[in-house]
Amino acid sequence: MTVFDLAQFATAVHARAQQWEQASIRWQFTIGPEREKSGAWLSCETDDLLGELIVWTTGEAELAIADPTTGTVDQAHHDLTTAEDLDTCLSDLTHRLTQQTRPTSG
Repeated sequence: MTVFDLAQFATAVHARAQQWEQASIRWQFTIGPEREKSGAWLSCETDDLLGELIVWTTGEAELAIADPTTGTVDQAHHDLTTAEDLDTCLSDLTHRLTQQTRPTSG
């Protein structure tokens, strides 16, 4: 079983704070309680979209971007084993929140 360090997730999130601020992305980071499968999550919002990224110590990550005006949700699953995987996942989140097209149902 992979053990993914949630402190690494926190560090990577805070490293992007200035980029997100410049893109008008508001965010909040939370580390959940210590469990067998602990997790942390990042909640984001722009004027048009809501985003959430949940990462577990198993390396599983779930990304969801929602458009509250249409109710559509775009979801993606990532498996994180390296810092590069996490960076790719956070880049995906940033791209989805800043792209001009809205999520399609799926």
